[in-house]
Amino acid sequence: MKDKTNISLAISIAAIFISLYSLNAKNEEQLFIKSESKTYVSGDPSAKNNLNKLEKNMMESPLTPQLNTSQKKLPKTQMKFKNDKHEFGNVEVNSENKYSFAFTNSGTEPLKISNAKGSCGCTVPNWPKEPILPGQSGNIDVVFRPSKGQAGSKQTKTVTVSANTSPENTILKITAFVNKAEE
Repeated sequence: MKDKTNISLAISIAAIFISLYSLNAKNEEQLFIKSESKTYVSGDPSAKNNLNKLEKNMMESPLTPQLNTSQKKLPKTQMKFKNDKHEFGNVEVNSENKYSFAFTNSGTEPLKISNAKGSCGCTVPNWPKEPILPGQSGNIDVVFRPSKGQAGSKQTKTVTVSANTSPENTILKITAFVNKAEE
């Protein structure tokens, strides 16, 4: 008895799909419409060539799940740097090479820098710990101390600045050619 019920159910489902396919073929309407990220069952024959209209209709439907847009939005902060790259030129091993990356908070909310990290131990950043108000400026000070292992080559190092901006991370870059050490 159970096997007959399962077979009947399978035949019924197959019949529904066949009838949908036949309906689609007879009316030459596009029954299933696929956009870049979603697939819809078309209830509107003109929707075949108008995905925007179909998506709008679907979004207005009470059956379409809606996103909660009342969530807290990210602060509107932005770091605008005068320069995000600096070339030191030729430097000596074990020298202290300093540069300040000047920036302005060009957003509408206080800017809070949570971290600044060099790509290696030879690159050490220092950043403002207090919030930078809209329109105010600040500096990210970077010290590059090349080692013997870097002698005779061009070095490119980065500082990743993390803040309440979108995107969260900003990359600053320094480059230098480390002269060979005199022996």
